[in-house]
Amino acid sequence: MRLMRFCLVIAACLFTVTSIAQTAGKISYTIAPWYGNKKAAVSLTFDDGIPGQYAVAVPLLDKYGFKGTFFMSVSIVNAQHISWQLIRDAAMEGHEIANHALTHPHFIKIALDTIALECVESNKQMDALIPSQRMITHAYPFGEGGGNTDKDMAIRKTVAPYFIGARATQNKPYAYNTYDFAKIEDDYYNVNSQMISDSASMANFGKNIDETIAVGGWFCPTYHGIEDGWIITPGKVFAQHLVELEKRKDSVWIAPFKHVIQYHKERNSATLKLIGKKAWRWKLSLTDTLSNRKNYDQPLTINLGTNRLLAKSIVQNKKQVPFKQKGDIVIFDAIPGDGVIELEFEHVYVPR
Repeated sequence: MRLMRFCLVIAACLFTVTSIAQTAGKISYTIAPWYGNKKAAVSLTFDDGIPGQYAVAVPLLDKYGFKGTFFMSVSIVNAQHISWQLIRDAAMEGHEIANHALTHPHFIKIALDTIALECVESNKQMDALIPSQRMITHAYPFGEGGGNTDKDMAIRKTVAPYFIGARATQNKPYAYNTYDFAKIEDDYYNVNSQMISDSASMANFGKNIDETIAVGGWFCPTYHGIEDGWIITPGKVFAQHLVELEKRKDSVWIAPFKHVIQYHKERNSATLKLIGKKAWRWKLSLTDTLSNRKNYDQPLTINLGTNRLLAKSIVQNKKQVPFKQKGDIVIFDAIPGDGVIELEFEHVYVPR
């Protein structure tokens, strides 16, 4: 009798293993539109290199744990006598330091080869000045490059080889970018931005975030002077903008410009495949079609169906990956092309 029960248990286990093995190659998953399954994205960007950006804005950003993008022009930073050590410190804290051309010229008025030189030389100098980061995004001086003229389009084509994306100023009738803003590659070099420049744009900040959440898009405001400099936003107003963001942080991914570009490009070209499945272990491959991997290391948020299995651990590239499970959906972040993703499950099922 005991032998018969033992045989039945073994048979049941073998049936379970066989059933799992038979489903190899088929998985149910989604890649979240935005990191952390947030409904929308916001990037706070700052142009030129003005003292108040580091004396006022950075401490306020750090207070809330938000990271901004600072599009720096070497000539302006030097003319404003800003310490490059302050900028290096901001970079080490996770703020993005990015390219705004070497001398901040009018791109519309200069030759294309000069534009290329402005970008290349600025990258060269800033990569040396900010060794903890590489310059991979750009903001056009005076917003020139975000229009629909032949010269604007030529400017975008000229800067594209040096960056993964570029920000214009407001070139569309709304403050935000819809989720499908980049229907073609050129669109990544014409990101729409709301210029924070007057009382209306300052007062509408919360409204613009809500509109962005409603469409699942990306709000990318541009600041210049914070308390001092030009196109000035008072420090109290900027602080209130951060309060408005804090209120909505459960719905909004607040991230530097480069991370949002990386996520959007990776997510919309990525595929998750099951490459191995044995009993309580799965092996997955997450890849995308982007060629320059050194410019793309932003984790994507995966929502994976487990067929009622309870996750025990997830590892990618020999590193433990944090996860959470809701019902039979396990949620985790993984980097495309960063090695096999290995999931181990508990020897139990999630109740129906």
